[in-house]
Amino acid sequence: MTPTRAPRRRLAGALLAGVALVVLGLAALAVVLIALGALVPGLGPLSGYATITVPGYGPTLVVVGLVVVLLALVVRLRLRRAGTVVAVLGGVGTVALGVVVGLVVSAAGQAGGSVDLVRAVDPHGGGSVPDGYPQYGTGPDGAPLHAAVYRPGGARGPVPVFVYVHGGGWVGGSELDNSADMRWFADQGRLVVSVGYTLATRDRPTWDLAGAQVACALAQVAALAPGQGGDPSRLVLSGDSAGGQLAVSVAYHAASGTQASACGGRVPVPRGVLVQYPAVDPAGAWEEGRVPGDPGNAARGFQEAYTGGTPEQVPDRYTAVAGVPAITPAAPPTLVLAPTDDELVPPDGVAAFVDAARATGVDATLVRIPYANHAYDIGGVSSLGNQVRRSVSQAWLGARGW
Repeated sequence: MTPTRAPRRRLAGALLAGVALVVLGLAALAVVLIALGALVPGLGPLSGYATITVPGYGPTLVVVGLVVVLLALVVRLRLRRAGTVVAVLGGVGTVALGVVVGLVVSAAGQAGGSVDLVRAVDPHGGGSVPDGYPQYGTGPDGAPLHAAVYRPGGARGPVPVFVYVHGGGWVGGSELDNSADMRWFADQGRLVVSVGYTLATRDRPTWDLAGAQVACALAQVAALAPGQGGDPSRLVLSGDSAGGQLAVSVAYHAASGTQASACGGRVPVPRGVLVQYPAVDPAGAWEEGRVPGDPGNAARGFQEAYTGGTPEQVPDRYTAVAGVPAITPAAPPTLVLAPTDDELVPPDGVAAFVDAARATGVDATLVRIPYANHAYDIGGVSSLGNQVRRSVSQAWLGARGW
């Protein structure tokens, strides 16, 4: 080797190590910031982003952090001081994020669920095509209302019936949402039906319509379930966010005999209610709710579109769709999954609803999901959050034969 080539190679090696160290440093910093945002609430957008990221990609980032530490130790052989700093930074962030992920897994275990962390490292997406897509009614403008049906695979005898009401702030979403989860619940031995309803607009509030449509769908599902292999005596009504509000309202009012149906007739009382981050305190959400990552008051638009005004303008409507006023001792057993860092549906309102239900004698269970924000479960079918949602739900349903 000539004397001139050796310095050039050393220089090239140093430059390459420097570039690698910059990349590793940025990755280490990202892991640290996400861990910090999750562990320290109230850091604004950082905390909001972290509590969205942890349930979706927390285990993935722990693996990234471990790789960063290992590669930084290699680079440290050439750039000792800088490599040490990056390795320590990555190590601290990885340990902290690992603790956060561990606490989420622990919370799931305490609620009867479980998490496969190996699968959670690759939180892939996915979807499923329903086995049937019948029309069950029409909206006020004549638009068809559909239900997506997922039949159980290989089940023998009448199976439990799981009716799901989608979220979307009452203004968006579809009965075709969360199709992978609907298929999963069906594969556990249930007849699953996801129902649609008329979406609200600024010119057409649906506070007195959407619930009646869900009640109509519920009655039709109960009537048709035996022909599809379902057992209507083991019917559970479920929903997320706005759909959680509708599920609670319809089930609880059906139990007290006060729920109207858009297609008339008696509304069956579900055996159980299973909801996630339900908007059971719309007035509280109007006052305190925020769209994750948005410091403004965009969340108020959901409640105002649904009710047709603010809590001051139409207080009776907010009361009519709230959870606490619907509670009676006849309400069915209820499981509520609530992320502790929910920005859109404030956790205090959800907890107050569960406390009020318990005080009235309802078998109500609140499972808090730590370091998680609204819609914590939609990061991928095998994500940390979605595994928590599925496994805890399955444990609660399975223990009751539903």
